Amino acid sequence: MLDALIGLLAAYSLISPAYASMPFVNGPSVVATLPTASLSPASSRFVARPPIKTRPESLGVETSARAVFVADVATGDILYVKRAHDVLPIASLTKLMTAMVVLSGDFDPSKTVTFTEDDFRGEGKGVFAPGDTITEGEAMRALLVGSVNVAANALARTTMGREAFVEAMNAKARDLHLVSPVFVDPTGVDTLNRANAADVAAMLTIALSQQVIADAAALPSVTITTAACKKVPIVSTNLLLTSFLNKDPYHILGAKTGSLPQAGFDMAQVTQNAEGHAVVAVILASPNHFSRYQDIKAITAWAFGAYRWE
Repeated sequence: MLDALIGLLAAYSLISPAYASMPFVNGPSVVATLPTASLSPASSRFVARPPIKTRPESLGVETSARAVFVADVATGDILYVKRAHDVLPIASLTKLMTAMVVLSGDFDPSKTVTFTEDDFRGEGKGVFAPGDTITEGEAMRALLVGSVNVAANALARTTMGREAFVEAMNAKARDLHLVSPVFVDPTGVDTLNRANAADVAAMLTIALSQQVIADAAALPSVTITTAACKKVPIVSTNLLLTSFLNKDPYHILGAKTGSLPQAGFDMAQVTQNAEGHAVVAVILASPNHFSRYQDIKAITAWAFGAYRWE
């Protein structure tokens, strides 16, 4: 998991929209204005230093997503941007904020929650049914592993009530100095749940600094057993958990996917190399299910190949 939270939430506010519209750039260092952090590769600790671009001729890779943001997790150094100021629907990436607000409340992983008819309003047939009872910890894993909408609804309802919960989501974004996010529901099904790619990167990085979220966000699958002993298998929505990015020398620390028919396909992921250096990559509005994975793979591999860390 991430050992420290760093200045991604402040980094991108320093970059002008005109700069951000450039398709392939090596962003300026923002280390002087951001808090430093330490990571712990292997058994040693070190003060984070910005990565050095070793292939200055490499301007990036072509991506199909409308917006892209890539940064070094330890320093907030921006490695690649493409229209990262564009505020777009973020679909189920919304659930990153949902999880954080749940944890800021009276979260108890062993406490039970029972799904109600209201939790299924607007939802089709899913893995759970009204009346099923699971623990809050299991609901959190369903939320983050399988992006289960009714888990988001149930957690919001039992934490403080849906309306107050959505207000808390927006307040949390303000508290974190994230200027672009707007939330209208805990699931992300409404296209009015919006943010820019840079703020999504900050959301994911902050979320992964909390152990409950980090433990769930990289699971390939989970089986949940209801109080009535019904077994519910849930498979991760992240197909990259079986890709080269989750094999030596790389390791996926956590990710979240999202999609809406009207808004395209989104993804945010933090990937670490063998030395413990981590890169956060976000793509918004990729045209299809597979292109988002290709975009994340390509831009993450490019970042690790074009930069070195000391």
